[in-house]
This record gives sequence, structure tokens and C-alpha cells, in this order.
Amino acid sequence: MKFSLLLISLFVGAFSHQVLAYGDHDIHVSVSEVTWKAESAAFEVSVKIFIDDLETALMKEGQGTGFQIGTEKESAKADDIIEAYLNKHFQINMDGIRLPAEWVGKETTEDYKAIWCYISFPGLKDPKKCTISNDILFELYDDQRSIMDIRMTSTHKAYTIFEPGKASWSYTF
Repeated sequence: MKFSLLLISLFVGAFSHQVLAYGDHDIHVSVSEVTWKAESAAFEVSVKIFIDDLETALMKEGQGTGFQIGTEKESAKADDIIEAYLNKHFQINMDGIRLPAEWVGKETTEDYKAIWCYISFPGLKDPKKCTISNDILFELYDDQRSIMDIRMTSTHKAYTIFEPGKASWSYTF
């Protein structure tokens, strides 16, 4: 009897974990990694976003529905629309000049719940100051946060959390 209760408990625990793994997520966060490459005078940026939140944001901005990002049925225009969204909500200014974003690509996470988007921002030689602005998904949730890992030199690393009302960070070279 005790063995069968233990077995049932293990089965229910494992099954409920699987249900939770495929359900909605309660955390509203994106993750960004920003690296300044002085030798090429460019920023390399990686942004991780939950796919369901991104599709909701795209729909809210009037971009349509049914992108099915990260699936075999993904819309042919998904990359262009994601690029435009990120260009609007993730910006880098250097010495007062907005840097142009160059879409590199994207890949789906192993659990198919999020995507990593890759962007490059060609910068200026011998910059004095840069400002990074990030309000990705802030239009959706009051509790949305963006965790950023910023590497400006081999010895300077910064971690910051962007939130509604605090969506920019500056660095002086």
C-alpha cells in the first residue's frame, strides 16, 4: 500500500510538472546581452523574448496575427516584423546619433517558448558616450522587466534591470 501511494505521488508530481511546463508563464521578463566590440566599432546584441508575449505585442501594434514564430508554419514575414518591433523598442545612441540596427537572425530555445534575436549596431570610432534604451514588451505588462548584461570593455561589465519608467542606461567611454 505504501509503495503504491509513493508511486502515485511520484506520477502525479511528474505529470503536474509537465502540465506546468507547457502552460502560461507568470513571469514577464526579457533578457538582453549587449557587447561593445571596440575593434569593429559595433555592438553585438542578443535578446531573449517569450514567443507568446512577442506575438501578443505584434498583434497589439497592428502587425496581424498567426505568425507561429518558431514553428514549421512560421509566417514568411515574421523576421521582418520582429526586426521592426525590436528596432522600435531597442535602441542604441552613440554621441547623440541613433545607431542603425542590422538584423542578424533568430533561433528558438530548446523548450520552444522563447526566441533569441541577434542584432548588430555599427557604432562610431572613438565614441564618448552611449545610451541604450529598451522597452521591449513594456506596453503589455506593468510588471515587465528586461534584464541586461552589458559588456563595454574586457573589464567593465554591468547588469541592470529595465522597467517601465526606467528604460535607459548610459555609459561614458
